Amino acid sequence: MKILVTEPEFLSKKRLEELKSLGKVIAKKMDRKSLLKQARDIDIIFVRIDTAVDKELIDHAKKLKIIATPVTGLNHIDAAYAEEKGIKVISAPGMNTNTTAEHAFSLILSLTKKIPFSFESAKKGEWRRHQYISNELNGKSIGIIGLGRIGSRIAEFAKAFGMNVYAFDKYVSEKQGSERGAIMVELNELLRKSDIITIHCMLTDETRNMFSSREFGMMKDSAMLINASRGEVIDEAALLNALKKEKITGAALDVLAQEPPKKNSPLIKYAEKHENLIITPHIAGLSYESIDSAVSYVIAGIKEAIGASE
Repeated sequence: MKILVTEPEFLSKKRLEELKSLGKVIAKKMDRKSLLKQARDIDIIFVRIDTAVDKELIDHAKKLKIIATPVTGLNHIDAAYAEEKGIKVISAPGMNTNTTAEHAFSLILSLTKKIPFSFESAKKGEWRRHQYISNELNGKSIGIIGLGRIGSRIAEFAKAFGMNVYAFDKYVSEKQGSERGAIMVELNELLRKSDIITIHCMLTDETRNMFSSREFGMMKDSAMLINASRGEVIDEAALLNALKKEKITGAALDVLAQEPPKKNSPLIKYAEKHENLIITPHIAGLSYESIDSAVSYVIAGIKEAIGASE
């Protein structure tokens, strides 16, 4: 059995040895052309989000039986086509819940307290205290879009900071929302009421570009937007316009529509010169603890699927 690991830097030596106990492991990064060639005789492909397992790759991998991915979202995998071809997809939903929520709330604090901007100023030898006066979270309203595992954890954090918590999620009832510490409202109401809006929904046809000019127009001028879900949820041109025209006060993003972004990315270029946009390189779900737990979970799934004993 051949197992291809395309992003081995995320596997510890221990987890790599576990995979080697199941078959021959090829662990290395490669370009698309090399990947398609290598895929021809593999049984299992072990990928994270930087490797697209699309129809082309699946068609090249004639012997492929399992697609293993130690992440929650499956936007990088054509799961429907894999199922059609009888290929099992094993993922790790919820394994990065805590670290993603922690990062998202860190973005909230960094943006409201102007931490990265004041730090950059201090490194230049400046001491402009008056320039970096911030706002408190206590008494403010947070709007959470998507009250699943991560959104619910955010609600806990927000409550601890004395915030009013609102949430929009079509699949969560008022009772469930209350149990998770949030008042369930419709999206338009959430946009109007919230001082901070944080996005924690899956990327679907319905949520793609759900934040565009209309939504930014409904938000408070003083509001801030946080996104640690998927970049495509936001119309980036509309966000840039909202920031430039001060329709919102700021934004903090852990994800972009194109990753890695092009060198001339309008959002990156804007962030270089303005102190109301924070961008981190899709690291919200990455902690040593979450990575190892997810990889361990997926390897256990592989063992179960192939009937391997411990």
